[in-house]
Amino acid sequence: MTAGHDRHPGYAALAVTLALGAIFVYAGIDKIRDPQQFADNIAGFAILPAAFTNLLALTLPLFEVACGLLLLLPLTRRIAALAVALTSVVFFTALLSALLRGLTLDCGCFGVGAPSRSKMWLELGLDLVLFMGALSVYLRSRARLRAHTL
Repeated sequence: MTAGHDRHPGYAALAVTLALGAIFVYAGIDKIRDPQQFADNIAGFAILPAAFTNLLALTLPLFEVACGLLLLLPLTRRIAALAVALTSVVFFTALLSALLRGLTLDCGCFGVGAPSRSKMWLELGLDLVLFMGALSVYLRSRARLRAHTL
């Protein structure tokens, strides 16, 4: 690659990182505001035993906020990106499971809304985009780490 093609190599990666961080912080804070509503959303998936629903409703939003903030720090970006990628896979799997079982629900991902299968499919696509973005941040961070240790 010539120098002309690589003037701002990190801007796109930084934009993806900032977007992922903002999305996860926003989603986490939104869930923190109404943990009972989020617990009800989780229960709607009918995946977890009831005993774990409240625990997840209280801890997942904090985890999301932490991941979003840790994405912003170069020293923790790689592990945060991996956590976001894995979390996105879990979200994707839960939504796909609900869709395949014929459930129509509001996942509670970004606040409360009317349950809709079309919205669920849209959120499934968003989870895929979040996964791909997080994976790209992780791989870029890994490559940069390798370049600095060689």
